[in-house]
Amino acid sequence: MFTFVPLQECHWPLIPDEGKPTLSAETKGVVALDAAGVIVAACCFDTWSFNSCQIHIYIANPFVLKHGFAHEVFNYAFNTCGKGMVIGVTAADNYKALKFIKNIGLEEIFRIPDGHKVGVDFVITQLRSENCKWTENNERLDATARN
Repeated sequence: MFTFVPLQECHWPLIPDEGKPTLSAETKGVVALDAAGVIVAACCFDTWSFNSCQIHIYIANPFVLKHGFAHEVFNYAFNTCGKGMVIGVTAADNYKALKFIKNIGLEEIFRIPDGHKVGVDFVITQLRSENCKWTENNERLDATARN
């Protein structure tokens, strides 16, 4: 029903602004296309370190989650890229996003008071590879082999 492809530059203009971070040379990810080739979900990763990356997710059609999008996203971060965790940074007043983030498995680890704007914290979340319910038979790289 959906096709999952690596995020390419040609996809970038098609992702609505609320679903994408600032494009940089290090931005990578996964895009879900429907049968007509329309983007129904996108996950962008950036801010790469030796063991982590920051995650940004846009979902126009929640049905994509029942058809493997979460598996594709976390397989890419943990298995393809060999990272040990993904990190989310979300405004505390984005209740819908925070509910989704919790349901997909990221856990709040702390808040930055007034980080988004005065009176609105940034909520910092993470999902460690060993706690990810979306990947099976993980073949993650040893931590010493990560780049």
